Amino acid sequence: MQTLTLNIATGAWSPLAQGGTLLDEPTLRHIAQQHGKTPAQVVIRRHLQLGHVVTPRSMNPARITENIAVFDFRLSHEEMRAIDALDNGGRIGPDPDTFNRRS
Repeated sequence: MQTLTLNIATGAWSPLAQGGTLLDEPTLRHIAQQHGKTPAQVVIRRHLQLGHVVTPRSMNPARITENIAVFDFRLSHEEMRAIDALDNGGRIGPDPDTFNRRS
């Protein structure tokens, strides 16, 4: 059986939840503290470890610098599973599955 590889990169749509309550999540705060990082850095790192294209938006130079400082640590399998368990199926913005569909 032959496997077809499409080499499609998955993008993280609004990876930091538009600055909402995600970054106050106790699990993320705990993991961040263990690594000496911020919850935002943990979220960005998770996406990178999953192979996602991550483009967090910010106009704040300090945040831009913080957002790129995610290559000096790695999340464990247990930490990745703990973060995955936070998924409640909710959305912050439009559903990308229906965003550009025409009626």
